[in-house]
Amino acid sequence: MRESLSAFLTQFPVVTLFGVIGIGYLLGQIRLFGFRLGVAGVLFAGLAAGALGPDIALPSIVATVGLILFIYSIGIQFGPNFVNPFRREGYGDNLFCIGMLVLGAALAIGVATWRSLSGATLAGLFSGALTNAPALAAAQEVLRDNHRSLGAIALQQLVDGPVIAFGIAYPFGVLGVMLSFQIYRTVFGIKPARVEAGEPIEVRDFVVQNPGVTDQDLAGVLRIHKDLGFVISRIRKGNVTQLATAESRLALGDIVAVVGNRDAFERALHIFGEPSEIHIERDRSVLDYRRVFVSSAAVVGRRIGDLNLQTQLSATITRLRRGDVDIVPDSDTRLESGDRVRVLTAPANFDAVSEFFGDSIRGTAETDFASVGLGMAMGVILGLIPLPLPGGAMLRLGLAGGPLIAGLVLGRMQRTGPITWIIPMSANLTLRQIGLVLFQAGVGTRAGYGFLETVRGSGFQMIASGAIITAGVAMASLFIGHRLLHQPFEKAMGLTCAIHTEPASLAFASLISNSDAPHAAYARVFPVCTVAKIVLAQLLVTWRG
Repeated sequence: MRESLSAFLTQFPVVTLFGVIGIGYLLGQIRLFGFRLGVAGVLFAGLAAGALGPDIALPSIVATVGLILFIYSIGIQFGPNFVNPFRREGYGDNLFCIGMLVLGAALAIGVATWRSLSGATLAGLFSGALTNAPALAAAQEVLRDNHRSLGAIALQQLVDGPVIAFGIAYPFGVLGVMLSFQIYRTVFGIKPARVEAGEPIEVRDFVVQNPGVTDQDLAGVLRIHKDLGFVISRIRKGNVTQLATAESRLALGDIVAVVGNRDAFERALHIFGEPSEIHIERDRSVLDYRRVFVSSAAVVGRRIGDLNLQTQLSATITRLRRGDVDIVPDSDTRLESGDRVRVLTAPANFDAVSEFFGDSIRGTAETDFASVGLGMAMGVILGLIPLPLPGGAMLRLGLAGGPLIAGLVLGRMQRTGPITWIIPMSANLTLRQIGLVLFQAGVGTRAGYGFLETVRGSGFQMIASGAIITAGVAMASLFIGHRLLHQPFEKAMGLTCAIHTEPASLAFASLISNSDAPHAAYARVFPVCTVAKIVLAQLLVTWRG
């Protein structure tokens, strides 16, 4: 039976690919003690398939294309908020994370020295214990580049070495971070404060009683106060309600409608006067709002302030929903495909507003593959550029680092002339998932046979070695961050999740803290952590030749 199945999968690799993806997803949904593999189940399904026979291996292009899709999509997503990782708070956070990753590399070297492991196995343990597929791919690239003189079979066995170690270390790499959170909380008696996940955006009205804001245009008033966090949508003068514009002038007794959250309303109260008993936003006879999707290529990637909505459409954007998050935008907010904006204008302008923004659900899910293809090509070229190191050695960002850096830069630019680099959120998530399952299916099937042999021989020792790295880095990150650097525990958990680039533990951290603070810390350092692990994995794989 096994021989027949092995022969079938060898003859029909397309069946192997889709079978591994389907079974892997089902495997990833199985919960054990509250833990599940998720999409990583595809890797283990690939290892199981590959273990059936040495000839069951998907073409290497499958894993390569998957990796580039996955890592480029991540770069594009984080790019818009990736200004400079070493400014203000980000400076200390990113240096802290790099330090913890260097500690992880030191632990890995210590374990490898103790057990006399090769550089390939060392890099795989490091990548698996810190659950980072791009680092694994980077290590494999170095092995290919440095051992091209080997025969095809010997080279493939060498390249499979990191994947085997990665697969063995990966399960505890996921579970170990969550266990570290629980152990640390128990030992130090930490009970994170329970806070609301986010304040709703509402509208409140204020009567202008502050003489300091009268007789000048609204733009001048708001320019004086920084980071207001609110938008003024309407102004009522006497019995007439009008759209608030940059040129609107306030007078004592005017009523302004303010869109924001509770903190923003406190600032508005201080600036304008007292709450109004008249709710001008309830009168929708003159001004009304329409929610529209941003899908027009002419709008995507542009700042709201550059759209001249008040001049072109007699309209203003009062709030924006991106993914599952509501945002109070300002003039510098750049629109992304898939955003849903609430536009205030006269009802007669509704059709013009819809046409201006596109308002197409289909358009928000479609991807401009011209920009995706060009961006990925630039990322691959960037990854091939050799970077000199002391001693004459050369380092490349590779197919993992190059597309990530390209994605971050292009995502930050968002738009270049007619080319929009941003990928709609729904399409981005789809491309990322496709890329990840292709990569894991590809590397899993190619390393499956060797994985089985390793588990039979020294599996327990390898699992223990990976656990030492995972637990050591996680506990050190929590202790140093929380106890020595006095970071809030929620933030320390978020940084620890980013150090391990582990979204499952991030969801767990948010659950036990009932806060978005772990997500904020994670997003701030994730790109730097990914690049740092790619570089460290390339250095580790050359250890002991």
